[in-house]
Amino acid sequence: MIIWIIISFLSIVLSILFIAIARTLFIIHQKKGKKSSFYQISSDTNTKDASVHLAKATTFKTVITNESAFFDFQNYLRLTYPLVHSSLKQVYCDTQNLVFIYEGSDKSLLPGLLIAHQDVVPADDEGWIHPPYQGDIKDGFIYGRGSFDDKGSLIAIFEAVEQLLQEQFIPKRTWYLAFGCDEETRGEKGAALLAARMEKENIHFSVVLDEGGAVVNGFFKAIKDPIAAIGLCEKGNVHVQLESFVEGGHSSTPKNPTSVATLAKEIAYIEYHPLKARLTLPIKEMLYNLGIHSPFSFAFILLNTWLFKPIIFSIFKKNPTMNALIRSTVAVTMTKGSDAANIIPTKASAVLNIRLLPDENVEAIIQKYKKRGGITYQVLHQNQSSRISRTDNKEFAHLKTTISSVFPRTIITPYIMTGGSDALHYERVCDNVYRFTPALMDNDELSRMHNINERFSIKNLSFAISFYKTFITQDSF
Repeated sequence: MIIWIIISFLSIVLSILFIAIARTLFIIHQKKGKKSSFYQISSDTNTKDASVHLAKATTFKTVITNESAFFDFQNYLRLTYPLVHSSLKQVYCDTQNLVFIYEGSDKSLLPGLLIAHQDVVPADDEGWIHPPYQGDIKDGFIYGRGSFDDKGSLIAIFEAVEQLLQEQFIPKRTWYLAFGCDEETRGEKGAALLAARMEKENIHFSVVLDEGGAVVNGFFKAIKDPIAAIGLCEKGNVHVQLESFVEGGHSSTPKNPTSVATLAKEIAYIEYHPLKARLTLPIKEMLYNLGIHSPFSFAFILLNTWLFKPIIFSIFKKNPTMNALIRSTVAVTMTKGSDAANIIPTKASAVLNIRLLPDENVEAIIQKYKKRGGITYQVLHQNQSSRISRTDNKEFAHLKTTISSVFPRTIITPYIMTGGSDALHYERVCDNVYRFTPALMDNDELSRMHNINERFSIKNLSFAISFYKTFITQDSF
């Protein structure tokens, strides 16, 4: 009897494995027969000048609190890109933002929107090889705060449109160019204000393209070709304050556990008990796209998530970047206890930064923690949830073809953007919002964003200019 049970069990296991193997081989064979589409590239015609323009752009310390820097930076753009400023209509001029309208020939088409941001995060000189606001060009790189995030894209858009105007090109559809002033602080004077005004004026876009994923080497070690990651959405961003209240007093006669210890226990529980992992639609599509280009041993796992989900979760959990793609994450970012070394505080507090997967809500997470008792929770700030943009439409196909044209032999896949962007605000005026930075990077380059020695290569600047020119000129959706 036992033997027959074992034989039956093994038969079921072998049948499941056979189905998974057959399914993997079928998908790989089916997809390898499909060829990518390509456009004729609209090449960058002035890379040398463009690199000088970006280097100069980084010398303006456009931190949101430095209002005069924005005025000087915008005056610099006005002098550097005369055709953009004289040929295009400029709107919303009563703000620190820049918005231009590049009129198209077919008014029946919905307009498109290209966005980038003017502001940068603060930086001091410590640790920098080249000072952050000096605008140095060295060994093929433009160094400076904002060179990558996000003045690289901003200058590339200006260069692309200026060149198209020099060529007297008239696009098919109208294109809006919007450059916000407060993306880094998630404020209300930049993209949030612009999107609200556009919504009030009943302006609706066919597509919105903002910064986000890039073309990355080494993103997935099993795949040698670079991978272009397109953000279909971004995780929600919530700040939650935790507080514990316990009778305080003098440190010479402690009554344990103190408020700090009670809070620390809660923080430890949160960090050692990560939220449940799950596969959202963008990550399912990402695994599928990576699977069909992986060696069979990896493809077998990635293309059969119905069978190997626990293994995938285990692999992703080991890498902080990959882990953030499969679960809402919680990080303690601020703590406060006593103001003196010999006083036990009555109240101790901390702030959690929670990054939510699409369709998850912070209330459910807080309720889970509250069941433990002893700690109060209060939501301090919450960004609206991001929608997931579609991949089965002409807008996404156009974006993919543009990427393939400028970056050949690149594997293109959707993903979830774990950080925040201005794109979130424009979801109220567009159904197809994508997040992609047209640059070829590796992990070292990506790690420089918001860090010391931020830089953008001259080659990537040229790629970006060609990308935006092609995205506008080959518009056929």
